[in-house]
Amino acid sequence: MLDIRTYQPKQYSDLIERIWVLESGNEATDVLIPPSQYMQLLVPLEGCEYNWNGRPNGKNVLEGISLQTHCVHYPAGTKLLGIRFYPFGAFPFLQCEGKDLLNQMMEVTLPGKPGLEAVNDEELLNEVYHMLHVLYDEFSYQRIKPLKDYYQTVRWSEDSMSIEEYCKLNGTNYTTLNRKFSIITGLSTKKFERLVKFRKSLCNLIDSSDKLTEIGADAGYFDQAHFIREFKLFLHCTPSTYQSLIQSADKDTQIINYNFRLF
Repeated sequence: MLDIRTYQPKQYSDLIERIWVLESGNEATDVLIPPSQYMQLLVPLEGCEYNWNGRPNGKNVLEGISLQTHCVHYPAGTKLLGIRFYPFGAFPFLQCEGKDLLNQMMEVTLPGKPGLEAVNDEELLNEVYHMLHVLYDEFSYQRIKPLKDYYQTVRWSEDSMSIEEYCKLNGTNYTTLNRKFSIITGLSTKKFERLVKFRKSLCNLIDSSDKLTEIGADAGYFDQAHFIREFKLFLHCTPSTYQSLIQSADKDTQIINYNFRLF
């Protein structure tokens, strides 16, 4: 069973959603990671390797926004550090363009070797914050501010708001915002809006006892047919079928259920 320890960021909290450390212990584990609007910096610790979509990896990589499900195999003894960025959050540190990262991961060069000297998670986190401080670029941060403002409104608003409504309400130029979004995230604002709706519905599907009609409406879908069509676009099955898959997951490990929340 995976041991995943998560930490809320004490620095750069407007760019980083969480920091996590994963250990597989004495057993290998396979995990399905659904489409996600987050980017992740993944740092293998203690010389370990894991498999991402069948490809071995033991290097530091930045994982882009994903419109696909990924299969990850963690061999026994895997130890991995992850920094989960908001869709725009990695850019001020690594300046990688989203079009090169969509559904992919890219090897990145980091200052030093995080985790090399750390004997516990507290020391590891201190090394992470030092690394981020070295990488941070203020000019790049200013470039992503319009995206950050839009995301905070769309992601956390109780009411569903279209990109057109947001731009009109905030006096933002749609064309400019869409162009920046495509550069930084690899997605147009329209595609990103659809991904966020899907993620909202997926989280509610896992965490709430609401009926599927309520879950679809809360995520911003027009009707049940719209909800089912979009859900199948991302996961190739209906919400009810996926809900059954989650409910039939191993009751002891809950590996599918838990990792959907985290990843």
